[in-house]
Amino acid sequence: MAGVVLLVACDADEASSVMADALRSRGVFVPYGTAEGAEVLAAGHVRLWCRTGTHLHEDNLDLRYADALGERVHEVLFLSKHVASSERPCLTVHPIGVPHLPEGESPPFGGRAGQSPPPSIRLAAIWRALLAVKDDPRIPEFEVSLEVTHHGPWLNAPSAFLEIGSTSSTWSHAGAGQVWADLLLDLLSEELQGREAPTQPQHHPVVVTLGGGHYAPRANMMAAEQGALLGHMLARHSLPFEPSDEGTDVGGAWRHAINESLASTRRAHPGRTVVVSMDKKSFRGWERAPLLEHLASLDVAVVSAEEHRAMLSMD
Repeated sequence: MAGVVLLVACDADEASSVMADALRSRGVFVPYGTAEGAEVLAAGHVRLWCRTGTHLHEDNLDLRYADALGERVHEVLFLSKHVASSERPCLTVHPIGVPHLPEGESPPFGGRAGQSPPPSIRLAAIWRALLAVKDDPRIPEFEVSLEVTHHGPWLNAPSAFLEIGSTSSTWSHAGAGQVWADLLLDLLSEELQGREAPTQPQHHPVVVTLGGGHYAPRANMMAAEQGALLGHMLARHSLPFEPSDEGTDVGGAWRHAINESLASTRRAHPGRTVVVSMDKKSFRGWERAPLLEHLASLDVAVVSAEEHRAMLSMD
């Protein structure tokens, strides 16, 4: 076995609890043991770890689980609530990391400054599954969206947060928890039977997106394509540029954020081509030119939605 898929729930998070309860109610998981004093349920190659506390500052949960139960963790999916000032009901999914923060800084919402864990290998598949259930009668008032890379914790395994938002009035929404449970049981159907999940053809590239807002409109569009693979997504605010005098290099943490996000995405998808899609209108001319030069120096192609679609159609 390559490793287990670890679903992590926590009791101090209302949305996490309602999602875990819905998964338990399906009768798929059976008691398996404990890790750090918390219950672990199992089905095939999938584990449901029902912990105490919250998620954001619990670094190395993949390694801690492996130490407790002797199983390598292949992927971590966190069940969590989503908080937004819009207060709109929504189901979201996103990778984690804070690659734009200066190393040595203490991130307020967890993680390691300047670093990003590998993104979940099935990030785009989760997004397409959310699109398929957006009209489910159990969640009539809910929207669905990707979110860009943000917050902690730090992990070594590919990971993502699966969320119910955006306020206390919807975090415990039973229908939303049930939709997520059914989506996960379908998405992980092979692993739940003790088999390996199928993969996309090796020539399908992984897309990293740059620019735009928090709800990743470019990634929402490109990852919706059948067979698409998605890596990290960096919003414009996570690419800090510092203006410089004419003739000198453009400063800021943007280069590091891009380099870290590309490297982290490659760790999740070894051997695959990683391409970039960027919202060019997000960047001013003095930012856009060095950004494109930097990507060219890394031999990373910048592709349009049409070019990406053509790459997927080469099967």
